[in-house]
Amino acid sequence: MKRALVLSGGGGKGAYQIGVWKALRRLHVSIDIVTGTSVGALNGAYVVQKDYLKALLLWKNIDFSQIYNKNIEHNIDTFEGKKEIAKMYTKGIVFEGGMNVDRLEELVAKTLHEKKFRKSKIDYGLVTFNLTKLKAESLTKKDIPKGKLKDYLMASATCYPVFKKKEIEASTFIDGGVYDNLPINLALEMGAEEIIAVDLKAVGLKQKVKENHADIRIISPKNKINSFLVFDSKEARRAFHFGYNDTMKSYHALDGELYTFKKGNIKSNYERYQKQFLMNIHHIFHSNKNKSIMEHLLSISAFNKIFKKPSTKGNIQLLQKTIEYLGSLFDFNAEKIYDIRVYNKRLLEKLDKVELDPDVDIESLVRAKNIKTLLNKQNTIKYIYKKMECGLMNKKINKELCGLALLLSKEFLGALYLYTISNQKKH
Repeated sequence: MKRALVLSGGGGKGAYQIGVWKALRRLHVSIDIVTGTSVGALNGAYVVQKDYLKALLLWKNIDFSQIYNKNIEHNIDTFEGKKEIAKMYTKGIVFEGGMNVDRLEELVAKTLHEKKFRKSKIDYGLVTFNLTKLKAESLTKKDIPKGKLKDYLMASATCYPVFKKKEIEASTFIDGGVYDNLPINLALEMGAEEIIAVDLKAVGLKQKVKENHADIRIISPKNKINSFLVFDSKEARRAFHFGYNDTMKSYHALDGELYTFKKGNIKSNYERYQKQFLMNIHHIFHSNKNKSIMEHLLSISAFNKIFKKPSTKGNIQLLQKTIEYLGSLFDFNAEKIYDIRVYNKRLLEKLDKVELDPDVDIESLVRAKNIKTLLNKQNTIKYIYKKMECGLMNKKINKELCGLALLLSKEFLGALYLYTISNQKKH
């Protein structure tokens, strides 16, 4: 069965694809065909010539000077940095007919080995757009004239009007993303029966996949990565980690969605805490005799699944979402691979450091249903957690907790999870 790796365009996001490649190597997933558009065409050429380390080093050290021979003086995360980048691109597009990418072309010439590329048993195809003929062109390894590999790679990656157009002999070319930014159909035409498609979700058109019987796996960033116009080593390393993590999760070699955990962690964590977690939630809700509140609570998807449609899979997913919500709230690094016990410990440490703001009367705001003013979610969770500590068997407190669950379901579940793991740890 022929397996294809399909790589989309996406400019500065391209390091994500090298992370995917690292995971496929770790998983011993072999590749028979590679197709790509734009940066996917460039990365795909490294896959074909099996130069993983060369591609890795290129991306881990990427910056604007390597692409455009221009340095960005300010930090790209600051307003001044973003402004500087915008001015650079505006000047290049409006006054220079696109950015000059001679430096990138030199880098491609130095790092790609055409002889090795052609000798490889992995087949290859790219998509570009011929402006002279006003039509898209898909070229496989055998179609690319000898000595012209670099030129056609650059033709596929010429993101016009950001980059200058690419001239090859009597024709002018621009980025293949204007026709097909994720060339799955090309891979199918080349005989692929199984496809791993890496979609960077960047600007570009995608052709509808033709009817086929191929097994298609789509891998795309779960977490936000920077703009395709940003070339920065720090951002590239971040994208690389996300590519690796997302691929390992796609193959069930790691756990999680936005965050990443060791294999089996989510299920073992559920088995450890689910009984107490559900018992705590039953204590709170079943003591409430207000039918109207209970009906409203059951209209919330999460609580409905717990009480009306309970299932192990559904409850595992709910607990995972709660865990990951807490991670984002406490600014955990999404690039890392966590051990769930260490993760839980860090959550409790973060919670312990939260100081309730004495100037914010959360109780009054909740009573007035003025939850829009509760901008500090960490404070809100700490407040609900402290309420739970006052006693889950207290009817008055439980009534208040039901109200909080109704208005702030995510924060309520987050506080309940923290309360559960904290008290189980104590006992």
